[in-house]
Amino acid sequence: MRRTVAMAVLVSVALLGDAWQLHAADIGDFNTWTLVTDPPHRGMTGSVDSVSQVTLRANGAVPVATDIGYQTVDASNVASSMQGHYFPANQTFHVAVDFDVTAANSMGLAAIGFGIGENSNGTNSAGTALGVINGNPLAFSGTARVGDVTQTPMLFGPAATTSGRFFVRYNSQSGDVTFGVSTTQGAAAPSHTESFVDLKDAWNGDPLLVSFFLRSDAVFFPALSAGSVDVVLANFEVLEGTPIALPEPASNAMLLFGAPLMGALRRRSLDRHRTKQ
Repeated sequence: MRRTVAMAVLVSVALLGDAWQLHAADIGDFNTWTLVTDPPHRGMTGSVDSVSQVTLRANGAVPVATDIGYQTVDASNVASSMQGHYFPANQTFHVAVDFDVTAANSMGLAAIGFGIGENSNGTNSAGTALGVINGNPLAFSGTARVGDVTQTPMLFGPAATTSGRFFVRYNSQSGDVTFGVSTTQGAAAPSHTESFVDLKDAWNGDPLLVSFFLRSDAVFFPALSAGSVDVVLANFEVLEGTPIALPEPASNAMLLFGAPLMGALRRRSLDRHRTKQ
């Protein structure tokens, strides 16, 4: 999902002194997640039904490549965010969420996805997806992007169902991202998995956010043109790893925001030196 969010690094650093006084809720509380639309469209809506459940809806004709979803931070990437949760790139983690899809007179292709990435744009990202055509489940797949280039999708798993559980595991040691699915909601582990190998080494090493989305798509099938598709995402769970809450204590946050600032100041100093020469 693509979204441009402008935020000055200097403002972020200035707020660090008070950051430790604030308290961030648990990552499993969807009230701490942020709604993202790309681009906004009146046919795509999202709502937080409770701390553990969100509903995404596509209604009527929705242009291809229109997304709506929720993510764990409140800006385009972790470094620009002031609220939410993320995982460091050097930490192995495993996350899961239940899904349930219902449709009424739906025509066209919808994609439901759950994944991780370095930014809202999905420039470097990977996850699990379910295709739904004319309201009927089509197939499960794994998807990934490297440097804004879509990798070859992997079809996998059991026969597609309208309910179950998505899984994504990031291995900081091997660099692999494993995507999985179970047709049982609340399952402790996926019944089927596949992996994209060495993705970490191909990415930028930035902190990782988590997101899920509903998309009007068009791959061998036309985009959504009529009816409605409702997707309930619920019971998000961290099976492995420890998410970091934003805002962070000043000592940790300075590492995240201060390094880019110091780099910018150093470049500016060098530019001035060259100018004098």
